[in-house]
Amino acid sequence: MKNLLFSLAILSLFASCKPSMLDDQALLAYADSADPELIKQHIAILAHDSLRGRLPGTAEYEVAMKYVMDQYQSIGIRPLGDKEGNSYLQAMTFRKSIVDESSSYLLLNGKDSMEVGEDYFFLGNAQEAETVFGGELVIAGYGIDAPQFGHNDFENLDVKEKIVVVFSGGPEALPATERAHFSNTNTKVETLIEKGALGILFTTFPGGRGNFKGSYNRNSKSGMVNVKMPNGDYQGRSNFGNMKFGGFLDWEFIRKIMEDETDSFLTKYEQGVLIQPENDVYLNGKVVTNFSEFESANVVGILEGGELKDEYVIHTAHLDHVGVGEPINGDSIYNGAHDNASGVSAMLEIARLYSELPSKPKRSVIFAAVTAEEMGLLGSLYLANNPVVPAENIIANVNTDMPTMVGPLVSVEPLGAEQSSIMNIVERTTGLLNLIIDEDHLPEEVRFVRSDNYSFVKAGIPALRMKFGIQSKDSPSGLDSAITYVMGQMYHKPSDELDDSFNFEGAKTYVELQFMNSYLINTSEERPTWNENSFFKRFVR
Repeated sequence: MKNLLFSLAILSLFASCKPSMLDDQALLAYADSADPELIKQHIAILAHDSLRGRLPGTAEYEVAMKYVMDQYQSIGIRPLGDKEGNSYLQAMTFRKSIVDESSSYLLLNGKDSMEVGEDYFFLGNAQEAETVFGGELVIAGYGIDAPQFGHNDFENLDVKEKIVVVFSGGPEALPATERAHFSNTNTKVETLIEKGALGILFTTFPGGRGNFKGSYNRNSKSGMVNVKMPNGDYQGRSNFGNMKFGGFLDWEFIRKIMEDETDSFLTKYEQGVLIQPENDVYLNGKVVTNFSEFESANVVGILEGGELKDEYVIHTAHLDHVGVGEPINGDSIYNGAHDNASGVSAMLEIARLYSELPSKPKRSVIFAAVTAEEMGLLGSLYLANNPVVPAENIIANVNTDMPTMVGPLVSVEPLGAEQSSIMNIVERTTGLLNLIIDEDHLPEEVRFVRSDNYSFVKAGIPALRMKFGIQSKDSPSGLDSAITYVMGQMYHKPSDELDDSFNFEGAKTYVELQFMNSYLINTSEERPTWNENSFFKRFVR
């Protein structure tokens, strides 16, 4: 029946003298031409051992970029990496900052030398090769200033010129999407910059998200990476603005300065009372950072639209992964099949569907395989703030990052859609595909801010990140164990390869859904708008 409807729609469009848009039934029939074999083929190539985990700045990442460029070219997606349209590559420079531990130190109350890797560690400062500091330490809970949601850690706390300890994560009482925003590392850094803090030290209390030892091992070996913006500033997780430094404290150090009263401290904090160490705590130290730089690029192409061709819907999927790392069961290549060869493959198939439409879409469509997502959303940060087209004409972002294609698609979790009129379109498309909309079943993972859609949200552009839900045909939680397995046993591990954890029936439906979402955003009379009560409306420029 779908194929018949599609054929009738095609005949009707070719008989018309001017471009015409697909109605819902014709769109549903057209989307059914998504090809699961092509999706699988893209994943097989991008997640192959020969690409060695697609680490930006490597020859293997360049092979991945070349593959995406070839795919764009084969389906008529023109270059948009520069304003002249001569290249698919939007090139940028990255700075890696690694702390020189032998030259750095941290002292407690001017005399007790703290042990790096046990009590604390510094984060490399992308802006300063050497900084010396000293100041009083205060604890600011989660470091969240959100009185509109009933949580303000700074209500009775002055942090100006202080070294501020903040907990990773955010309170469960906040709504999931807003909790994700306020839990974000950069949000906490920006908050303390605004409040005039001297430095920031993160910590994870027992049971919280994160691990001191694991974070130290990663940062001491790999450092922090920032992207160089056109004005010469380096933006990313190790840009501390006017603050002197950033770093981490182990929870055992918090126990020490609270004199073993941390259990009652946490209980009181949960009750809304934030207490400080009984005795003054003074820290002074020095951070010495070594720099190295490398080049990488976003792979950006465009399909020109019709009557509103100077407005744009932008698709993103991060092309990078984490490269070669610590061997696990003898395998050191972190292939990144689910994360995020699957999302790039979905975007390429969406691009193919767009390119074979019988009539141009109303607006132009940009496809961007972005770099350095794993390093802090850096490629999308650069793109969202330095688009080749006028930023005010980008009407929406549709992001495909690690959909988790582990079964037939029954339910979906449209992260962030509830903040804008995009949710109306998601309700329409899921209805056509007989899919169920669920709330984020992992709010503590703050997934909304952990992918490239967030870069566009912070640039004021409504965005959608679509994830598989946990429902199956037979159970309201039938995919939960499969998704949990992927996240626990495959995510950021060498085992994230193309294997039988993938379900390409579900992958096909996912592509259909995201294409339909994009198409209806594209062809609507009105641009997507933030809801009047959306917290994220404040980012509109």
